[in-house]
Amino acid sequence: MSNSGNELSPASRTMLASALLGGSASVITQWSDYQQGEIDVQQLSKKVLKDAAKAGVAGGIATAVASQMAGRPLLSFTTLLAAGAAGLYLIDEMKEKNHG
Repeated sequence: MSNSGNELSPASRTMLASALLGGSASVITQWSDYQQGEIDVQQLSKKVLKDAAKAGVAGGIATAVASQMAGRPLLSFTTLLAAGAAGLYLIDEMKEKNHG
């Protein structure tokens, strides 16, 4: 028997991986504020969940769009560049919120 029907699509796997990475990056950026008592655990958790969701959605959408353009390498490459730029933007935004 095969369980191939239960496998996640590439977009779903990327969404999960992106959410994990985005959440981890958010914890790293928020941790010093938590240690200094500027935010509590609930605020930290809320920010981390929000950032993880943003990263997951961005990664999942980028992968889904790129997979639809599989026969068009230039468009796929442009989509991946845009997703990377969006990821960097989110990281910079998180840093600015911490230090701004």
